[in-house]
Amino acid sequence: MSDAPAPLARCQDCGRILTTVLTICDPCLAAARKVIADIRDYLRQLPDVTREVMGLRAIRYDVSGPASVVDDSRLPFALDVAEDSISVNGPSALRTEAGTLSLLESWVQDWVALSGYSPGGYDTLTYLEAHTLWAAQNHPAWDVYLQEARETRAVVRRLAGLAPEREPAPCVHCGGSIVHEWTVQGLADEAVCTGCGMTWRSRRQLEAVNRWHVATLPKTYPDVVVTLEEARAICPAVKRNTINQVLKRDRAMAVPLAPRIRFWGLDHRGRALYVLADIAALASTAREELAS
Repeated sequence: MSDAPAPLARCQDCGRILTTVLTICDPCLAAARKVIADIRDYLRQLPDVTREVMGLRAIRYDVSGPASVVDDSRLPFALDVAEDSISVNGPSALRTEAGTLSLLESWVQDWVALSGYSPGGYDTLTYLEAHTLWAAQNHPAWDVYLQEARETRAVVRRLAGLAPEREPAPCVHCGGSIVHEWTVQGLADEAVCTGCGMTWRSRRQLEAVNRWHVATLPKTYPDVVVTLEEARAICPAVKRNTINQVLKRDRAMAVPLAPRIRFWGLDHRGRALYVLADIAALASTAREELAS
């Protein structure tokens, strides 16, 4: 028999090593429950007119049997409440916010049918939140549910006017989007990267970090390729005319020698790309010419 240790069990959602007999780790379980809690909070913040237009109502499932009765006259996932013509099932069929929210109602019916746990007096969101652990452990389409719940949260969040504000520049660490969340006090000063999770205390700190990162690019990433506009922003000491003169001389060389500014091709918008280190070097050249 092999004495090799058994492989460690990992979370089905994130891959963390598990410390319990569950198939999902505590952080992922809490995050899944928070999706529903967030939807509840956002619905409470919808204007009354928006609630009426969306057809939001307090849906209760007061059934006596182990599973709810499915009405065969209804479209799957309760998508018949949408005004659009639905020809397929699932998220790709959703065209309205009402249809998206109805998708959550269908999961209650689905979970009841599979688990036998009657919703009793629970409303849709409370049932989903209360039975999240069961679904994570037992439902064969757990990942589908989680994705659709997150999409629903995004829709309701936009309706409530609470979508996060995005910074124009991406994260300097991973290239992800940086956002400011809305709180009860208003837009948060804290900025968070949706990719790597890096956090900045304020927009001022974020701007300072970005300026420092940009200023050090010629040393930290000298071989990166940039457009002329980007090069000027990174190397403000290099005059536009200086760059243009050097490029003109490079093109005018009778013998194709090594150019002072290496051309690297075009970006997706057709703009010329050049090696940053070559343009940054022009700053020291200019200083030497002024000193001589």
